[in-house]
Parts: sequence; C-alpha cells; structure tokens
Amino acid sequence: MKKWCVLSLLFFMVLSCSQAHKKEEEINKVKINSAFALFHDALFTASAQDLPTLKTDYPYMFPEGMSDELVLERMKDSTQQFLYKEVCKVYKDFEPKQKEIEYLFKHIKYYFNDFKAPILVTDITGVSYQNQVLYAEDLLLISLDMFLGKQHEVYGRYAKYLSENFTPEHMTTAIAKKIIDTQYPETRDRTFLGQMIFEGKKAYLLDLFLPEVGDEIKLGYSPKKLAWAQANEFEVWAYFIKNEMLYANTNQLRQRFLDIAPFSKFYTPMDRDSPGAIGKYTGLQLVRAYMKNNQVDVKTLLGLEAQSLLNASGYKPRKH
Repeated sequence: MKKWCVLSLLFFMVLSCSQAHKKEEEINKVKINSAFALFHDALFTASAQDLPTLKTDYPYMFPEGMSDELVLERMKDSTQQFLYKEVCKVYKDFEPKQKEIEYLFKHIKYYFNDFKAPILVTDITGVSYQNQVLYAEDLLLISLDMFLGKQHEVYGRYAKYLSENFTPEHMTTAIAKKIIDTQYPETRDRTFLGQMIFEGKKAYLLDLFLPEVGDEIKLGYSPKKLAWAQANEFEVWAYFIKNEMLYANTNQLRQRFLDIAPFSKFYTPMDRDSPGAIGKYTGLQLVRAYMKNNQVDVKTLLGLEAQSLLNASGYKPRKH
C-alpha cells in the first residue's frame, strides 16, 4: 500500500511538472510590443548641444515648464554623475534584464489579455525609495540607482529591512508589484481577514507572473526571516484565531502584520525574529491552498470574497 502511495505521488508530481512546462511554452509564444528607453545612458553621456535631440527622443522625460538650465544642471551634478558610474558598474549590459522584464510582460499578457506592455524607461533619481518604480499605463520608469545591491554605500541611510530589497534580483519583482498595485483595485473588505487575503491574492499573482522567483524576493523577506515564517506558520495562524483578529476591523492590525516593517508585532519575545508583514505570508498560503483545492481561473479568484475563499481553501497549516 505504501509503495502504491509513493508511486501515485510521483505520478502526480511528474504530471504537474509536465503541465507547468507546457504552460511556460505557451507563455513564451505570447506576442507583446515592448520597448525599452535607456534614458539614463542618453542623459548622462550627452552634452549641452545634445539637449534638443534628447527632447525629441524622450519627450515624456521633459514636461512642459522644465527649463534647459535645470536639465543641464542635473547632467553636470556630481552626485548624479557618481550614481551613473555606479549604475554602469552593475548594469554594463542591460539586455539580460530586458529579456527578464519582457518575460514578465508575457506572463501578465497571458493571464490578462488586455494588458499593454508599457515603454520601460531607465533613469537615476537620487536614491529615492518613493521613486523606485513609477507606472502610468503606457510608461514605466525604473530607478536603476535603487537596485545596486543591498550592501552598496549609497543605501547607508536606509534601514536593513528596506535595503535587503535594493538588489538587481529584486528589480523585476518590483516592476511586477507596481503593475499589480496599479491594476488591481483596493478591496472594500476592511476586516483583517479581508486585508490578508487581498495581499495574498497580489502575492499569488507574483507566483503566476514570476514562477521562477523565490518567496523571499516576492515577499521581500531575508532567507532567515522566510525560514521563520515557514517554521511558525501554524503558530501565527493560531495566534490570529485565538486573539479573534480575523474579523476585526482596525488599522492597528494592518500596521502590526501587513505594513512593511522590520518585524511583525505580536508583542512577544519572538517579534524580532519574525519578518515584517507576516500577514502577507499567511494570506499567500491561504490563496495557494484555495487554488490547489479549487479549479478556478485567476479572474474568478480575484473577485472572490475573503470568507468564501477561506471556507473553500481547506487551509490547515501543519505544526512543526
């Protein structure tokens, strides 16, 4: 009997891998019209005489009212020039990253046929966390100086839990997150359960769009913090239930368990070992459990109410 169970498990694993491979082949055939504008190179290697050409080639980077003096000042700025040199060290050839981003766009188009790939514009924004990725339908601006590597000297003023994500490996995920945040409307369900599952659905979209990217990058956790989340999944879920948090409607719970932070706030000695936003991890596991046990498409998933998803998920984290 045990032998047959093992054989059955192996059969389903092989079948699942085969189906996933077939899907990736289909996605690879998706046609997209992507365009990349390496504005950072054009701007910081240009002279004053090149300014008219820059304006013609990149009109969206020169809004009305921006003076030539301001642009020229930026081109000569020592800090901006230093950042440009640092960016060039990390991104000597941007083509591999372009292919990675194009593959992301293919995945999004596969699941959402009305998606139109934006023009991706590279820039340097002065190590601005708020301007890491900017997206507005037909344009997506990526600040390359925000993805130089977590140990880079320019991130000294940022807390470690933030700078952990300032790596080249996090760039494509940051782009995907920005597109998801822009395209996927905020839920009206203000309960903690509703907010957790809302975040879980967004994280599950990353599973679909970036199937080869690990959870630590998608969730923004360090490997050590992710290991803690995996080892304590049962205890975290039990804590939420025991303290009757699932149906509470309070911003305090979002701040404690869903907002970006160095750790989650259980108000126990284990807090500092936990990742911030542990509720996103729990939400993702809930959504993964639901999708494993229910044959629905992604658009149906996104429209599903939190309580219905929970009821049909069969979510039962194991105690380690």
